[in-house]
Order: sequence, then C-alpha cells, then structure tokens
Amino acid sequence: MRTRILAGSLGFSIVALMMVTAAHVGGQGAAALTGVVSSQAEGTLEGVVVSARRTGSTMTVSVMTDAQGRYAFPAARLEPGAYTLRIRATGYDLEGPPSVDVAAGRTAQLDLKLAKTKDLAAQLTNGEWFMSWPGTSEMKNGLLNCTQCHTLERVARSTHTAEQWVPVLQRMGRYAQGSTPERPQLRPNEHGGGNNNPIMQQSMSGREGEDPVMKDRVGAASKYLATINLSDGRTTWTYPLKTYPRPTGKATRVVITEYDLPRKETLPHDAAADSQGNVWYADFGTHMLGMLEPKTGKVTEYPLPRPTNVRRVFIDNTTERPTLWIGSNHGASIIKVEPLN
Repeated sequence: MRTRILAGSLGFSIVALMMVTAAHVGGQGAAALTGVVSSQAEGTLEGVVVSARRTGSTMTVSVMTDAQGRYAFPAARLEPGAYTLRIRATGYDLEGPPSVDVAAGRTAQLDLKLAKTKDLAAQLTNGEWFMSWPGTSEMKNGLLNCTQCHTLERVARSTHTAEQWVPVLQRMGRYAQGSTPERPQLRPNEHGGGNNNPIMQQSMSGREGEDPVMKDRVGAASKYLATINLSDGRTTWTYPLKTYPRPTGKATRVVITEYDLPRKETLPHDAAADSQGNVWYADFGTHMLGMLEPKTGKVTEYPLPRPTNVRRVFIDNTTERPTLWIGSNHGASIIKVEPLN
C-alpha cells in the first residue's frame, strides 16, 4: 500500500488506547491446544494466563484457565507449528520451558505444573507495588508519573539513600513523556518543561533552595523513597508484598493477541482499525505512523514529513480507501494520510 502524507496547521487533543484484542472463547470451534494447570500447593488453578508463541512468529496468543484449571486455545487462533508456552500466575513459576507441536485438525494436549516462585517481587505490577508500600495516598500518588518511563520495581530494588535520591529526582524531572530507560528524552528547557508531578516539580536550574516549598517536597519525597527501597544495606523489604487475586468466572473467558512491533523503542500512543481490518497507530516517540495487519502480524511503517509527536488517529472510512487524520501535539498541526492505490 502506497500513501501520501500531507500536513497542515491546527491543534489537537489526545486519548490513549492499549493495543490488545479480546474475544469470548466460546463458539470458536475445536481446541488446537488444551491442558490442565496445577500446583502442589493449590491443585488445579483458575485464572492462570497461558501464552503460546509459534517459532519465528511476532504474535503471542494467550488464554486463561477455567474453574477446573483447564486452558484451551481455539483452533482458529493457532496455526500449525512448534510453540513455546509461558504462564502468568503471581506467586508461581512454570516448571521447565514447555514446548508443543500443533497440527492441523488435531487437538494437542499439554498439562502444566507450577511451583512457588522464588522471586515474588519480579512478578508484581505497578499497582501491586503501590498496594504494598506503606505511606499516604498523597505521597504514593506523586510517583504515578514515574511509571511513564519504567516500572516501580526499579524504585523498590534501588539502594539510594535519601541524600542520593535528590539528584536522581532532579534528573528524572527533566525527562519528557515517552522516555524509556533505553531511550531517555530530556525536555529542552532547564526547568523540566510542563511536568506537573508534585514530587518531580522542582527547580532544574541548579539553584536548589531558592524555592523552599519545592525543596521541602523534594526532601520529603527523597526520605520516603529511602524507606521503601533497599537502602542502608537491607536485603529485603520492611513491608509485606501484596498481590491481586487471579481472575475468576467470566473474567477468564478471553483470548488475547499481542503483536510485536519492529523497534523496541516504538511507543504506539493510539490505534484505530480501518474498514479493511488494518490497525493504524501513531508512534509517539519516533515520529512514525505504523500499520499492522492482524492476520499476519506484518507491520509497515511510514516516516512523517517532519519531526512531530503524533497522538490520536482518526480514520475516515466513507471514501473508497480509508483516509487517516492524525493529531500532532508538539507540531501544532493535523496530518492527513491518503492511500494512492
């Protein structure tokens, strides 16, 4: 598909969308792969996420176990081939890296055994870290913007003292949205731009102390972070690690398909499907427009005509071929993408 990209001036608003598809498992035909998930501690387990990835594929398909601990991949969702499986069940690890061959017209069977994990902290989500940490909601909420760049596990495993946290907060406060540990992006001005995080909102000019309110906030945040991490030689946390329960009932009746994108630093800020079934997304971090073909997992990228942070994608399906409209945040423009054939 060839495209023509045009740009014009105007502002735009943004909405974020997660690129995950889900559907009820029922009514999708015979299973291509099935089995029972169990552990010595609980017996059969409900709500375990079982993921399958075919060798050489960029797509991962996941299902969940039912009340009897059984998982089942609909035949329409797994092509014939060799698959590697993984699981997600907080508190458990999979015994061994299982693999299985899926053949057309046959149902493969593979039971999975789980063992208690030796590293629960590595499995916690950001929400579970927030739930585990002591302290007020006001203090913890100030860390929400940290999750734009990295997980909170990085904070919890750090060994910084309160004094060492101060320059770290100063540096982190200058990172723009869309930064990652592999690709940090500093804001262009010395004050950290429009960061509205009460913990990060501080002077970045090196004149620390000119604003006593900001200095107090940074000091309080630094002291708090030193109480929830592994500073002062601690080898374990002073608080219990709390986890969410696994899904049950109707919440387990889903099929989730994940699509790997070509570059690790890609930030698909928004996504929309056109009338032909293609999924278009704006890459917020590298000024690219991407198109995903869900059936094959193939991704085509289109560089934009000038550096700009693209946000929401609108698709006009009233024409013979879909036309895309994209909002450009920092470029103060709207981008129109038209297919040529």
